[in-house]
Amino acid sequence: MNIYVTRDSVAAGDDIDAPHGRWFSFPDTMPVMEVIARIVTAGYLAKISGGKATWSVVSGFPIAVVAQQWTELRPVSPRDIKVSELENKNGVICIHFNYHTQLDPEIVLEGLRRKFRFK
Repeated sequence: MNIYVTRDSVAAGDDIDAPHGRWFSFPDTMPVMEVIARIVTAGYLAKISGGKATWSVVSGFPIAVVAQQWTELRPVSPRDIKVSELENKNGVICIHFNYHTQLDPEIVLEGLRRKFRFK
């Protein structure tokens, strides 16, 4: 699968190449959460001083929360998300990382679960 990933900027100096688009390619059978984990471990997300950046991952709907201080990302939904559910533009899957500054990632995760009625 071909994936086009974008992310928010973390500071004014980071705006120079916003929205920070990058292409990734993964096997079509790879689970969505593994795809996101690989994007994160590839060093795509900006690191901030203090080490507590929080991101939500979306593709038409919220999928996961990633925190610089967490060792693993956490899904928003209790069920597995299928690749076919992700935003697709002309055969390209689109994923965006929203930056939530240094907001507590547990609060971001709980807020998304409540808003989208995932318990």
